[in-house]
Amino acid sequence: MSETTEKLNWELQSKKLQLHWLLQITKAINYNLPSEQLYKIYESVIKDHLHAGKLSLFVNEGSWKQVLSYGMKEELSKLQPEKLLEELQMSSTKEISAPSWLEKDESIIPVYHNEQLLAYSIVGNIKSTHDIPVREVVPFIHTITNIIVVAIENKRLNLQAVEQAAFRKELELAAEMQDMLFPVGLKGNEWFDVDSVYLPHQQVGGDYYDFISLNDYEHIFCMADVSGKGMAAALLMSNFQANLHALIKNKLPLKELVTELNACVNKSAKGEKFITFFIGIINFKSHTLQYINAGHNPPVLCEKKSVRVLNQGTTGLGMFDELPFLNDETATFEKGASVFCYTDGITELENESGEFFGAENLHQFISEKMASGTLKEFHGSLINHLDKYRQDSDYSDDVTILSLRALA
Repeated sequence: MSETTEKLNWELQSKKLQLHWLLQITKAINYNLPSEQLYKIYESVIKDHLHAGKLSLFVNEGSWKQVLSYGMKEELSKLQPEKLLEELQMSSTKEISAPSWLEKDESIIPVYHNEQLLAYSIVGNIKSTHDIPVREVVPFIHTITNIIVVAIENKRLNLQAVEQAAFRKELELAAEMQDMLFPVGLKGNEWFDVDSVYLPHQQVGGDYYDFISLNDYEHIFCMADVSGKGMAAALLMSNFQANLHALIKNKLPLKELVTELNACVNKSAKGEKFITFFIGIINFKSHTLQYINAGHNPPVLCEKKSVRVLNQGTTGLGMFDELPFLNDETATFEKGASVFCYTDGITELENESGEFFGAENLHQFISEKMASGTLKEFHGSLINHLDKYRQDSDYSDDVTILSLRALA
């Protein structure tokens, strides 16, 4: 056999070997093996079959970290990947100039994906064998490094996409659940006017309001806000609504009802969440309003352009195993009086200077505008006022409003 033929056979065998390991790596990727196993296969090929005596692989998975290292000098293994990266001067041609600490037998191999530096490996002490020529080892390592790292990055991005899709689905279900909590077909009669507004800041908020008629002239109304967002908050509020309706059917006194609700929230939330809650029983025949405020933004009672806050009650529900105190109050509610319930999306609204709208501005607007026109007109006027106040700033939270007015 001539020397030329022997050389060609050797190069052919080298290419077959490279192809073999490329196929093995591709199979491992197609089998969807965990990233740790893919890194082990990568290390085995470089160490045991390409006979590289040194390897260190740094990968950017949101932050830089060293995922593999053997044979490197101790000083390199102690370096932080971010600090190491700062020493690598990368040109516009994506070539890396050798830093001062790089040994003569070491090479830096960068991996780019979508124009971003995704990883870099440092290999060295490559021993000459009869398998693959030394001149082909570094380019081959570059190839398999690209394949492994990009595959792992794609897997991470796909998992992220699946998680985001699941999260979006959860939000959709939670939003549907929240919509089911609000009363349908809310309308008044000859005794009262009623109107509500709900402006969600995100797909799912933690606000809830309700209006339950006991008879033509006696009604229960409430407003609540659960800490947190998403499915967990929606499930807690759904459970809260079910308990509230069951307790109302049992015709419990208001204090006892709130005490039972606190126990229900503690049982469901296990101390991880709490609910601010306002509940009132309004009687348009006796012209009275009995209420308890459990840590909620105090509703505003407006009578002849004078306003007062309804702040008697207790702490938020679920904050304590047993409520530390519990008060109720009964206020007069004559013809023409109105009550305005809201969540903190109004008072915590910020303008472009970062100033909160606040309770004082709200009370002033209520005293000047609430007595004129219908409640629906008043709510529209308030939303326009809030939009002018915030200008180009966004709402930072949901805006929820429920108002009632005595007509007789």
